[in-house]
Amino acid sequence: MGLSAADIAEISGIAVTLVRRLLRPAGERPAVIHRVTSEAILGIPFTTAFKRDRLLPGLVGVERAATSLQDLAEQGWPTSFLAARLETTPHTLAAIRGRERRRLALALDRKIHRLAALLVASEPADHGIAEHRSRRARTAALQRAPLVRPQAPEARQPEEVPDQLVPQR
Repeated sequence: MGLSAADIAEISGIAVTLVRRLLRPAGERPAVIHRVTSEAILGIPFTTAFKRDRLLPGLVGVERAATSLQDLAEQGWPTSFLAARLETTPHTLAAIRGRERRRLALALDRKIHRLAALLVASEPADHGIAEHRSRRARTAALQRAPLVRPQAPEARQPEEVPDQLVPQR
């Protein structure tokens, strides 16, 4: 009892056609597999084949990770420092924070949340980050905040009622 190609595609967020190509015999499958694709498939827990009620995707939405990265930047954590700790590039983190990507590898999402939990209780200076770098990161994050934070629907103001429609007492 295993997973079908459609099950793997649904769980990982990858197209079923690509999953079927990857399931072909060794000589017929693609020679190069994109890292995000392999992480998405490898991120599927083994228990999924036996516990169909709890499907964990190999790819997840970027909302939580983007919010965490923006919060860290607003606290003064430079993107280059975060990228080094997460073993990725500053460009990748900027794309996630700016919500240019819709989905994210499960492994990177977990790393971001673990790092955010560790750093939220400390200051950038505690990790050797110079004050001017921290200030620059904070300023840029605050300028960028209206662009990357999801906009809350504005509270509707009650419309003014013309005097002619107000009942006279």
